Amino acid sequence: MMGLPARLSVDAALIVFTVGVLLIYVELNRPGKVIPGAVGLLLTLLACARLAVAPPRLVGLVLLATAAALLAVELVRSTHWVVAVAATLGLVLGFRGLVMSPMGWTVCILCGTGLGVATAVLTRVARRARTNKALR
Repeated sequence: MMGLPARLSVDAALIVFTVGVLLIYVELNRPGKVIPGAVGLLLTLLACARLAVAPPRLVGLVLLATAAALLAVELVRSTHWVVAVAATLGLVLGFRGLVMSPMGWTVCILCGTGLGVATAVLTRVARRARTNKALR
């Protein structure tokens, strides 16, 4: 990574982070398969190590924490996708403002939307499973 321009490596780190988190989601959705979870954890840690080299900005961290809190609310309450859309917007803007040299809008939109939609769908599935289990 030393020979790569800073912007390219930060954009690539965000893509690697997104792929890692999605692989962890695969492991959580279909437990017992070790490979997706292990590879996802490794990719996520490698991306976090690269993103930590560039000093993170407080605005980006606050937006990402807010998006995570909103997605947690979506897990507990049915909000008819309103909170999930707000959380996805928070992810996109949080990724954009995470480091001093801003990431490209295309990468931020694709990664933020991918994580936001995947998390919203999985929280809806988990909430439905919890409701069906309570009915039994």
